[in-house]
Amino acid sequence: MFANETQILQRLAVLVVCHSLAAGQITSHFILVQRPMSWVKAREFCQKHYVDLPVLNSEEQYFDLLNATPANKVSFWLGLQRQSIASDWKWVSGEELSYERWYRRNYEGHCASLEAMLKKDKKLLARHCDELHMVVCQGPVSPQSVTVESVGVDHAVLSWNVSAFMLMIPHSYNVTVCDCTCETLLYPFTNGSSLMNISISNLTSATEYFIEISAVVVRPDNVTGGKTILGDSPATLQVKTVHSELRNIIILLKLLKLVYLVLPLVFLYYTLKKGKSNLSC
Repeated sequence: MFANETQILQRLAVLVVCHSLAAGQITSHFILVQRPMSWVKAREFCQKHYVDLPVLNSEEQYFDLLNATPANKVSFWLGLQRQSIASDWKWVSGEELSYERWYRRNYEGHCASLEAMLKKDKKLLARHCDELHMVVCQGPVSPQSVTVESVGVDHAVLSWNVSAFMLMIPHSYNVTVCDCTCETLLYPFTNGSSLMNISISNLTSATEYFIEISAVVVRPDNVTGGKTILGDSPATLQVKTVHSELRNIIILLKLLKLVYLVLPLVFLYYTLKKGKSNLSC
């Protein structure tokens, strides 16, 4: 990530920006684009302006998007395809389709659409990839949950799983830390690991903090020639730092525990040594 992009992210709040071709935001990270195009062109468009075509790798996500879609005659591409008739259906993230929600079996189509106009819950349909349909693009996906690895007097270590969808693209995380005031920190995702670890420092002891973590992606803005910042609804958690006096007590307890472990070992050592001396006599 370039320095100027980092500066933009640090100074601006996280925004979810809809492209001029989009009808509007369906959910926090799904945007319906009312412009018919082929599956390949649809994916190119989503990757350029957002992140990618939608990945609904659970039935819960399938129904979340379905319930948020306007109940009208809408048919749009999903990020779901297969390489051949004999191969399995996979999302663009590389994950396999794990549920059965097909409206009917079509053994010729290699790209999947969601038919929102159908009345039943089974609305997936295999289509020829060169057909023209509207598009839903997916934006960044924030952590589903955050783990507090450790908390000290002046710092906290947090971790979360990075989804397969987000592993495909360069992105960052805006971490907003609030007590009486708020500060937003930027943590670029650079190591390619499915586990993200961060350490938040310069905290005050015995203080409760409210923390928000949201994924952000920078895309070019064709209208202004600048940058568009895309973000998702943040994951939230509360962390309380350790009191400085409590830290001293913890250190003392650890030392006492170490003493209790060392004393039996010393006793055992001298016992064995004495026994060896008796045997030599």
